[in-house]
Amino acid sequence: MRLSTRADYAVRAVFELARRGPGAVVRTGTIATSQGIPGSRLTKVLQDLAKAGLVRTYRGSGGGVALARSPAEITVRQVYEAVEGPVLLCRCQQRVERCGDEPCDTHDFWQGVESLLNKELDTTTFAALVRRTRAGATGTAAGTVGRR
Repeated sequence: MRLSTRADYAVRAVFELARRGPGAVVRTGTIATSQGIPGSRLTKVLQDLAKAGLVRTYRGSGGGVALARSPAEITVRQVYEAVEGPVLLCRCQQRVERCGDEPCDTHDFWQGVESLLNKELDTTTFAALVRRTRAGATGTAAGTVGRR
């Protein structure tokens, strides 16, 4: 399994906006430079995030991008699904191939892993990621997983 570049860029872009605080309008070039994301790829990712209602875009000299909601209300799963669609590990749910009349022998295993992954992505907010990063920078809570 591999995280797509698109999903990685989306998570990093929203993280950058969350780190700057609620209401902060940030130029796309600033996000690209800060997070090491190619500008042309970032623009496409931000369009998907805007369509999903996760960010707002502003045109003009004072334009840029801002979070549409509080970082505490945006989960990693929402961002991932905005650019990639649902997390699906079961091949039958992806419609790649069917299990048939009876589920295949590994169906329950993959469905369980998918459920765990979705739960983790759904309970991790960007506010928690920012807190985790700040705590790690000060050395107070390094290695702990942040939640809501």
